[in-house]
Amino acid sequence: MKGYPDLFSADEGQKLSPAIRVLYLDTETTGADPSTADLCEVGAVLTGYAGLQAGGSQVQEFSSLVRPTDLIPPEASAVHHITNSMVSGAPAAKQLEAALKPLVDAADVICAHNSPFDIPILKRTMPRSFGHLKDARVLDSLRLARHAWPDLPSHALQALRYRFGLGDDIGGDAHRALFDAHLVRELVEFVVASKAVECATWEELLEYARSPLDVTTFTFGKYRGSLVEDIVAQDADYVRWLLQQKWVPADYPDLFHTILRKLGSQDQER
Repeated sequence: MKGYPDLFSADEGQKLSPAIRVLYLDTETTGADPSTADLCEVGAVLTGYAGLQAGGSQVQEFSSLVRPTDLIPPEASAVHHITNSMVSGAPAAKQLEAALKPLVDAADVICAHNSPFDIPILKRTMPRSFGHLKDARVLDSLRLARHAWPDLPSHALQALRYRFGLGDDIGGDAHRALFDAHLVRELVEFVVASKAVECATWEELLEYARSPLDVTTFTFGKYRGSLVEDIVAQDADYVRWLLQQKWVPADYPDLFHTILRKLGSQDQER
């Protein structure tokens, strides 16, 4: 059930029998910067799997509006349609931790679309529930989609929804946390069912999603917007300087991998 105080819509006596449990998460927030944004809604769906196949219907579902510490900017409300009046009586994030923590602890895998955005916010605002979460347990469905369909013009969740006809049976509204948590679940299951990736286990799926992606353009610095392959060919001094910087593989591992691969390709052509 959406909203509060009825946080769980599934029968609390219902048990997970399959071997793997995946918790699909989505957040709606006050901004786009994960270091400062606050929660205004969180949704989660805990699903059991036998291997990569769904082992039955949804087991537990969580959804609640969240009262942020600051006002929701109108630009954020324009995306998710959550207003300050809607969250004025909602619980604060820390008041929801007792309800969310059992789901997080029960999950073998935590999945979100663009998890580097959602997970840091959840760790900061709900440290008891998410503070212990290890990166190895997190599946980023955005990276998974980029690996599966690298040539698509957009890998945004709603774009993938309309491209592949997902979410038709999900109740509620897009850009709301519970709807999008269900949509992430449908997306991951669609990737697996369509054989878009060759993975036989969740461990393989996690490793595959974390593996390097090819980067087409620079997103920072003097070459922002330029093709990586052009700069590798045209400015060797800048490329060598980049590879010597410790922050590049730490903050931009996909770019680091792409540059190394393109340099290797150049060497083979000589």
